[in-house]
Amino acid sequence: MRFLRGKAPLLLCFGVFILTLTACGLPADIDIPLTVMPGETQESPIYTPTAEPPPPKTLIICLKDEPESLYLYSESYLYGEASLETNAIFQAIYDGPIDILNYEVHPVILDRVPDLSVAEDARIEPVSVLEGDTYFNPITYQAENLRSGKTYLPSTCRSRDCAEVYRGDEVVMDQMTVQFNIRPDILWADGEGLTAHDSVFSFDLDQNADTPTTKYIVDRTFSYEALDDLTIRWKGIPGFLDAEYQTLFWSPLPRHQLGEFSAFELARLEVAARKPLGWGPYVIDEWAAGRHILLAKNENYFRGSEGLPKFDRLMFRFLGTDSTAAIQQLLTGECDILDESLLDSPSLQILTQYSDEGRIQLSVIPGAVIERLDFNISPSSSDQASIFYDASTRSAIAGCIDRGGIIDALWGGLSVAPDSYIGVGNPLYASGLAQIPFDPESTIHALDEMGWRISPDSDSSIRTSQGIPGLRNGTPLSFTLFIVGDDFREEMVDRIQSDLAGCGIEASIEMLDPASLTEPWPDGDVFGRNFGMVGWSWPDWITPLCEMFSPSDIPSDDNPYGINVSGFDDAEYQAACEHVLLGTPGTSGYEDAVTQTQEIFREALPALPLFQHPRFVAFRRNICGVSVDTLSFSNLWAIESYGADEDC
Repeated sequence: MRFLRGKAPLLLCFGVFILTLTACGLPADIDIPLTVMPGETQESPIYTPTAEPPPPKTLIICLKDEPESLYLYSESYLYGEASLETNAIFQAIYDGPIDILNYEVHPVILDRVPDLSVAEDARIEPVSVLEGDTYFNPITYQAENLRSGKTYLPSTCRSRDCAEVYRGDEVVMDQMTVQFNIRPDILWADGEGLTAHDSVFSFDLDQNADTPTTKYIVDRTFSYEALDDLTIRWKGIPGFLDAEYQTLFWSPLPRHQLGEFSAFELARLEVAARKPLGWGPYVIDEWAAGRHILLAKNENYFRGSEGLPKFDRLMFRFLGTDSTAAIQQLLTGECDILDESLLDSPSLQILTQYSDEGRIQLSVIPGAVIERLDFNISPSSSDQASIFYDASTRSAIAGCIDRGGIIDALWGGLSVAPDSYIGVGNPLYASGLAQIPFDPESTIHALDEMGWRISPDSDSSIRTSQGIPGLRNGTPLSFTLFIVGDDFREEMVDRIQSDLAGCGIEASIEMLDPASLTEPWPDGDVFGRNFGMVGWSWPDWITPLCEMFSPSDIPSDDNPYGINVSGFDDAEYQAACEHVLLGTPGTSGYEDAVTQTQEIFREALPALPLFQHPRFVAFRRNICGVSVDTLSFSNLWAIESYGADEDC
C-alpha cells in the first residue's frame, strides 16, 4: 500500500563556497567559519526558512460501533450488529463496484451496466435440459434437480399458468446470460491491476461451504467465469431469470494477495480482517482498537486525476450509543460528519433545530425501510374466524390510526406514509392508489354498520361483534400487538394504542426481543401465526418484494420462514406476484403486474404501512459533497467527493 508522506524541508545554504560542498545535509548546529577582512564588520546573515508544508487535510467521520472485521465475507459483517458501520468504511476502501441510487444500478468500476436490450450485454436464450440437471423450480422457487413429476417453465413461459410437468426426456427452458466489463484503469491500492479473475476468486469464496453466506444467488448460478482479464460472464441455471441481473457481479477480492489461503483461513486472517486491500479512494494506515481507524489517500485510485479524494486522510471514530454526546462533538468539531449508525429519532429532532439555526448541515430523505403493522388474517390455532378476516374491518382499523401524527411525533414530519407495500420513491410505486385516510368519525360509523358495536348495557368501552359472519356474538374487538421492545417503538405503540382506544378498539402491547419475534414456524408467535397484529420493519428494493403477501409464502411445515405471516390468500394477487417474481423489468406485462399487486394490497390491506424510516446524516457547515440516497448501501457512498472550505 502506498500513501503520501510529508518531507522535511531542506536548510538553505548561503555563500558560493558552500555550494561547492555537501554541507546542505549537515546538522544546523555545526558552525561554518566565515573569513572577515580587517576593519570589516561581520553582519549576521538573514536566514529565510522554507515554508512548512500544510498539515494533511483530515476528515473525521464518527460511527457508533467498531467493526470486528472488514473481511467482505466475515460473519460479523454479514450478520453482526456493526454492519452499517462496516458498510460506511467500505465506501472508503472500495468504490462500488456498483452503486444503487434512486432504485437504479450505476456502474463504478464497470464500463457500463448490462442491459437486456443489448444482446452482447445480457440475453435470454432457450437451452436443452435433461433429467437430473439443475433447474429453477417455479413452485418452490428453489434450485433443484429435474425429476419426473416436477413442475418447470418451458421456454418463453413466465408464469405458472403455462408451466408444465416433467415426464422425462429433453425439454427446453430459458437461460439468462449476463456479461460484465471491468474498466481497464482500475488498480488495487498496491498497484496491481484489478482483473476479472479477482471477481471469480470472490465468487469461489462465496460458494465455499466455509463462507457463511446464504448461497441464494450462488445456488442459482450455472457458471461464473472470466472470458479474459476484464470480462466476466454469468449464466443462471435454466428457468431462473433474475430481475436484478444488473447486480450479479461479485465484488472483487485481491487474488494475488489472498489466493493462497482457504475460505476457512481467510475468515481468521489478520490482513483480510484489519487491513483489506481495496481499489477505493483510501487505504487503511492505522487501526487503534476501540478508538479509530485512520486511512490515507490511495495514490493508485482510478479517479485521482480528477483531484479525488479531496481529503489527504480520513479518520473513522467510534463513539458508542450516546447520540447526544455525538451531536456535541459535531458542534465542537471533534466530528465532521455523524453517520446514520449513530442517529435515531430523538437525535433527528435535535439536529433539525441546530440545522434551522445554521449551526450544522442536515440531509434527510425518506428511506427504503418501511415500518408496518401486519394483521393476522388467518390464525393457525383458532376455532373461529379472525377478527381481522374481513377487509372492511382492517380498513376501519387503519382509519383510526393517525399515521401523520406518528410521523410528526417521531420524525418531525420528515418522512412519508406509503399506501403500498413498496416505498413512495420507488419508480414502480402506483401513484394512483387511494390514500389510506385518518378519519375516526367515519371509521366509528363504519364499525357500527359492520356490527362492531359498544353495548349500551355494558360498562366496557370496547366494541364487540353483533351478527358478524364467522364470529360469535360478543367477541371483543381486542387483540395483542407484538413489537420489538425499544424506546422508539414504545412511543409509537403508545400513540397507536391511544388512537385505537378512541374508536373502541383494545390493543394489548407485548414487547419481544428480535430473536423471539423471528422464531420460525410452528413455535414462534409471529411465524407460527399466533398473534393479533405485529409491528416490524421490512425493506423496499429494486424488485418489489411482493412475496411478503403471497399465499405461497405463508409459514408452514414446508416453509417455516415464510414471510407472509398475515396469512393473506388472494388468487389474483398470487398470479400478479408470480409474474413479477418470474419475469424481468421491461418485459411485457411486468410493470402492470407490479401495479396490480399494489392495487390489490391497497384494497385488501393485509398490513398497514405506517411510515418509511428516514435516512439522514449530519455534518459541519464547511463540509460539502454529502448526498443521501434512499437505497444506497451507505449514506457515505460519495465519500471520495467530500470537500471542505475552498474545495466546495
